[in-house]
Amino acid sequence: MESDWVRAFAARLGPVPPHVLRGIGDDVACLSSPGPLNLLWTTDSQREGIHFRWEWMTPEEVGYRLLAVNLSDVFAKGGTPFAALVALGVPPHFPEESLFAFYDGMGEASRHFFCPVVGGDISRSAGGFDAVMSLLATSVSGRFPGRDQLEPGDTLYLLGHPGMARAGYMALKSGQADKSDLQECVSVFKRPGPFPWLADLISSETAIIATMDTSDGLGQAVFALADQSGVSVCLDPPDGWLEHLRVPSEILGTDPFRMAWEGGEDYDVLLGIRSSPDETVTGKIEEKIREGRDRLIRLGKVVDQKSPDGGAAVTIIGKDGRGRTLERTGFDHT
Repeated sequence: MESDWVRAFAARLGPVPPHVLRGIGDDVACLSSPGPLNLLWTTDSQREGIHFRWEWMTPEEVGYRLLAVNLSDVFAKGGTPFAALVALGVPPHFPEESLFAFYDGMGEASRHFFCPVVGGDISRSAGGFDAVMSLLATSVSGRFPGRDQLEPGDTLYLLGHPGMARAGYMALKSGQADKSDLQECVSVFKRPGPFPWLADLISSETAIIATMDTSDGLGQAVFALADQSGVSVCLDPPDGWLEHLRVPSEILGTDPFRMAWEGGEDYDVLLGIRSSPDETVTGKIEEKIREGRDRLIRLGKVVDQKSPDGGAAVTIIGKDGRGRTLERTGFDHT
């Protein structure tokens, strides 16, 4: 699994110098700078056969998506994009017009999110089309909502539309993407919508103490925050929180909760909010999303109980009032 690899990589690279405020193990690296801002540095990729297939997506959509998924991590950590580099691996006989179309899509995202792409590298690929981006951003010094900041009593919220991208992925994979009731799901998969306005809110609202996007699944994100914070989580979401998945799950023959929990290419944001002032913060978020399809969902509370093996436990309260333990799961890109 990717998380095991990350731990092994970190151990082999050894200690980091003082200017590295947060290194391997979070969504972005956080570096101190000589001025009043921290530097955020992240990287993400779009690889043919792993993140997309050409029969599913146009080159423009892949280019737009590459920048959007990198920005998702930055915005979720309170960052303002500064500049990006892109490295391409292009297979032999790849159409030149498709390569230009990829850059058209990336350019559209660059203009929309005010993040210039300033260079990179291009080489031949022995396999499929590979696009890897490195993105530099800035954030307010002293503000970093890391994965390890949760404490018992904090509240977990989810910003977005859980499971929609997973439904889109399943629709494309099963050849049902042309069905009208799945069109919105397919659109969410193809064109992720990060939250640029969230960065300013994170910078100014100290009650937001832990954040993470859910690109590898909601379940993976909840366990990642719980593990690194040394806490457990009791989920008690409201009735109807997955109503938007009712029809797609019926068409695709799967369970709405599993679709949301396992996810895959959702770019929602999981937020840990300190309990006492959270109503003020949530009100500001609700105001921002008033006109859109996104929702702010109160998922549950952070607790200090541990699983039998001493690690983090995640439970969910059912309609019968009983709790059940959830398994570690997620969308594994490896």
